[in-house]
Amino acid sequence: MKKIVIRRSIQFIWLIGVLWSQVSVTASVDVDRISKNETLGFKIVAVNADATPNVNISPILQHFKIVSGPAQQTNIQWVNGAMTSSRSLSWTLLPKKDGKLNIPSLAVTIGKQTYRTNPIGIQVQKGAGRSQMAHLFIEAKPDKEQAFPGEQVTVTYRLFTRVNLSIENIEYPKSVGFWNEDLRVSQTVRFRDTQIQGVGYKVATLYKAAMFPTQTGRLTIAPMTVTCNVDKPRRNRSGGVFDDPFFNSMFRETQRQFIVSDSLIVEVASYPKTPPADFTGAVGQFEIESWVDTPNVKVNEAITYKVRVKGTGNPNQFNLSEISFPQNMEVFPPTISFKRDEFRDDLTGEQQMDYILIPRSAGNFRLNPVTLTYFNPEIEDFVTARSTPVQITVKPGDKSIIASTQFNREDVTMIGDDIRYIRKDTPKWRQKGQQSIPIWVWGTYVMAAALFIFPGIFTKMSDNRLSTADIRKSRGALKQALKELSKPKEDIFSHTALVIYRYFQSKLFLSSDNLDPLAIELSLKGRVPSDLMTEIVKVTQLCDAGRFGPHASESEDTLQSQVENILTKIDEALA
Repeated sequence: MKKIVIRRSIQFIWLIGVLWSQVSVTASVDVDRISKNETLGFKIVAVNADATPNVNISPILQHFKIVSGPAQQTNIQWVNGAMTSSRSLSWTLLPKKDGKLNIPSLAVTIGKQTYRTNPIGIQVQKGAGRSQMAHLFIEAKPDKEQAFPGEQVTVTYRLFTRVNLSIENIEYPKSVGFWNEDLRVSQTVRFRDTQIQGVGYKVATLYKAAMFPTQTGRLTIAPMTVTCNVDKPRRNRSGGVFDDPFFNSMFRETQRQFIVSDSLIVEVASYPKTPPADFTGAVGQFEIESWVDTPNVKVNEAITYKVRVKGTGNPNQFNLSEISFPQNMEVFPPTISFKRDEFRDDLTGEQQMDYILIPRSAGNFRLNPVTLTYFNPEIEDFVTARSTPVQITVKPGDKSIIASTQFNREDVTMIGDDIRYIRKDTPKWRQKGQQSIPIWVWGTYVMAAALFIFPGIFTKMSDNRLSTADIRKSRGALKQALKELSKPKEDIFSHTALVIYRYFQSKLFLSSDNLDPLAIELSLKGRVPSDLMTEIVKVTQLCDAGRFGPHASESEDTLQSQVENILTKIDEALA
């Protein structure tokens, strides 16, 4: 009994000590000097706390990015019969810029009490460039550093590496002051060999985007962050059983690394002139045309009025001027479609709007031209594109047809109930008592047999056809190309370039959809005579240059026959 009293007294005294012990909150980091591409561990520890700390971490986000966390941990220690408890929260942080950064004092709430942590200074050295981190880096390369509002700036992000790695995550740049259009987002990263100053690298294009400035001034394109696992070199211990390369490949060690590209600065200048009143933000080079499917109709017959805008620029950032239609025409909201040219880095394509018009009275009507005022950055001036006017002749409609349309749904229903159709065909008679098997019974048996036999035959034929699909496509590439070339098209240069690229993609079993004259030249090198390779490269360059060139019509007459002749010769050389 005496031992029990002593034991409980000790427990009571210990409990009083814990309740009256001082609660302290501290903050710490595992390293205070890092480079921009390295992470640091940040921990907040609350000693003798009776609840999990609640921390407002938002002040850190100005200079640091949270990679992971918070991770919670509880620790209890006994020292000389006294217990000490601590609760901690930890994060992994990545600096957003270099220089002297500060983790400010944070508010930590435990129960109803609020505590403040100590501020911590972090020295972040400038991100390692090619000289310091020559084995792994990201190159962010813009096609221009000065632009006007709405002018496209193409940025390409490429990963260079000399070590084996696997990409875990890609954080694409999100920049303020830009409207972004993805040109290429790599679902699977494919590396190819290259050299920089005689040093071999593997390079892969991770991302390509079209950036359109929406404001003037000095704008910053945010960096791209890539999280990857890099193979760590192992120290060889000779004489071990597991030194065989087979075991090294199975038990390799990796290190998690964060690669950050450089931020890009783009100087966006104001327009050299005051924009016209009808300017809605179009920047680039555009053409506009309009037409109707039929110019001669009757009253209450529908007309399709089509407006097409094609060119290179920012097609999703502007509106056409308001189109005025005659008052005695009923106009329905347009259907809008956009078709992009996938073979160009410049955002090129055509946008078409289809209006349904229904004239309610007869007469001759004129649809006024549709205008588009855009800024051409090449000549640094505003240009107005204008379509041709459209004439429509509406004749009076059939009076009987017009009168027949005056019935409502209730009238049509009553007519259907009052009038029943009389069967006029001669019935087929069969002698009473005669037995015959109906044709639907025979048909059921035949269909059952077909469903049992045909799937196996069809599967075998389908597998054989799929296995030879690429070969058949390659053999018929020339025939398909000549067939497509013979079809009349409004834009012969764009159509011819598309036919050429599709021919080589099918003929040479190319997997990439983004082909250009350089890719064609590399694919044909050593496989066809040099004069044929030079001719086809010149033709593809002519098509790309002639799409919106002022002298495009000079080569239209001979372009089709020239391409047919060259493709025929190349096909014979590749056979």
